[in-house]
Amino acid sequence: MLFQRSGPNDHYGALRLVSAGGIWEFGMSLRPTGTRLRMGRMGRPPSVLDFCMGTDVAVYADIFQAVLRRLEPLSESAPASEIDAAFPWAGTRPDLAIHIHALLAEAAGGETARRLG
Repeated sequence: MLFQRSGPNDHYGALRLVSAGGIWEFGMSLRPTGTRLRMGRMGRPPSVLDFCMGTDVAVYADIFQAVLRRLEPLSESAPASEIDAAFPWAGTRPDLAIHIHALLAEAAGGETARRLG
């Protein structure tokens, strides 16, 4: 699944990407408790992925890239259950904080996870 940058909207106010065929939206939204990484069907509230990335902006890019890498091999026509399966530790609306070290280790060869301690 490939994405291209698009303008922000109510659900993806900080960053919004749209899948090449216009089926999915993926991006970030700012919340008082931290930034959320979200994904859902185009024009609908995010309902597939909704990860809290916390408040440490230094790890946002690594998390974003790690999630995109897991989505890339999927077809744009993949159902939500197949997207959830790319994150077997999660399920829908997971708490990313529980798995952040493993995800960051996967994304950056372990360097960012080591920095977080």
